[in-house]
Parts: sequence; structure tokens; C-alpha cells
Amino acid sequence: MPSPSTRKRPQKKVSRKQEATSTWWKPLSLGILGFFVLCLAIEYFKEGGRLAFLRHTVEEATQTNTLTAFNPAGYEVTGLDISHHQRQVDWKKVKAQNIKFTFIKATEGITHQDRYFVRHWRQAKKHDLLRGAYHFFLPARDAEEQARNFLNKVKLEAGDLPPVLDVEVTNHQSDEEIRAGVQLWLDMVEEEYDLKPIIYTNYAFYEKHLAGHFDDYPLWIAHYNPKKSHLLANQKWVFWQHTERGRLEGVKGNLDLNVFNGTMEDLYNMCYEPENL
Repeated sequence: MPSPSTRKRPQKKVSRKQEATSTWWKPLSLGILGFFVLCLAIEYFKEGGRLAFLRHTVEEATQTNTLTAFNPAGYEVTGLDISHHQRQVDWKKVKAQNIKFTFIKATEGITHQDRYFVRHWRQAKKHDLLRGAYHFFLPARDAEEQARNFLNKVKLEAGDLPPVLDVEVTNHQSDEEIRAGVQLWLDMVEEEYDLKPIIYTNYAFYEKHLAGHFDDYPLWIAHYNPKKSHLLANQKWVFWQHTERGRLEGVKGNLDLNVFNGTMEDLYNMCYEPENL
């Protein structure tokens, strides 16, 4: 007769419910992971590189390994640009810091419209800042539909700054396709307002994809490298976004700060003036 220490203990039966409970999380986890990877892949294809997690990567915006912030001297007209990332703006405080103008994100692609555009647009006007609206361009999407998206959202009034086309991703399109789409958007918006739109881009993207093809349009350049300053080959910039890590009272967190290459009178002369006024 076996001793008590050598007796086999009866194994507990595992119910079907317990088996199901112990294994359900594995396929669910794999499913969630697969969905996440699929979303990233779709986003990468759609945005053409915006998964760098920063709107401007160090290499694209600065051509250097540092993001040293600096304040450009010698420019009397300063401004900022904002989007849904800046939900609350105390415009009174902003204006008190010698901010003269603001560009506000209105639309992106063929359907997206910035949910805080209307609020920012009205408040900037109320506090007597010169205001402009911009569209984030996706080269893989229909340029005509993108122009309509912008024009349906933005209704310029006398004294507003020209419309802006933000071009900074490729969407895996060729240079020829990018330029053709950009030109179509510019043509449609210019026809609507009889006013040349501004092109916004970063230093490296401009040099690689756009230089020499849109010299008749005002250029707003993002370039954060103090060593290279704001110099561009064969192109004179009108606006210069010199940092994306600026700070202002009245706005939480970092934001883009800009200067205008001219006087206030020059800036007023750029603004929209409808013919029927």
C-alpha cells in the first residue's frame, strides 16, 4: 500500500468556462496588435511620412542635428500659426506681446476641417490681428477636391491675409505629381479671390521638390537652423517660421512663431481687398 506521500492526488478538472477564460485574451491581443499595425500602415501611406511624429523632423526642417531655438533679430512684424493643437488662446495677451498676425489651420485633404478654426478665426478678427487660413495638402488626394474643401470652409473678408497651401509631405507621389496638384490648388484658389496664395513648406522639402517651380508665389518657409539662418537659393521668402518651440503668454505649450520680411505697411498691402468694396 503506497504511503501518503506517494499517493497521487486527484487532478482538478478544468471546466470549459475556465479554459475559455484562460485563452480568450491571446487572440484578442493579436487582433488588437494587428489592427494597430494596419492603422499605422494606412496612415503612413496616406500621409507620406508624417509618422515621424513631429510635423517637421530635425532633418527635414533644419538640416542639422539640433533644434536650438533662437529669436531672429531685425524684424519688426511678428506672428504665430495655430491649429487644433492650441485649443484655447487668450488673444488679448497674445496681442500684447507684439504679435501682429496669425495663420490658422482650416482644412486638410478632401474632407477634414479643423474643429477649432471657426473659433480662432473669429477671435483673431475680434482682437484686430491680421489673420490668414491654411490648408494642409495631401498630394495623393484629388487637388481639385482639396481646393473645394478649403473654399467651402474659408470665406475671406477685406483685410485678411492671402490663403496658404501647406506642402510638406509627398504621399509617395513623384515630384511631377506633387507640383501638378499644387498648381491646380493654387489656380483654383487664386481664381476665387483674385489673390496669389502663399506656399508654406520647410527648407529641405522646398529645395528637394519645389525650388524653381513656384517662384511667382509668396513663400513662407520653416527653417530652424541658426547657422544657416533663413537663406534660400534663388528665392526670397516673405514669412519665416523660425521655431516650433516658441512660448507666448496666453497659449499653453509650444507653438510656431514667425516673422514677416517687411514692414506693417507691406503686410497690409498683401491683404485681400474685394473688388466690390
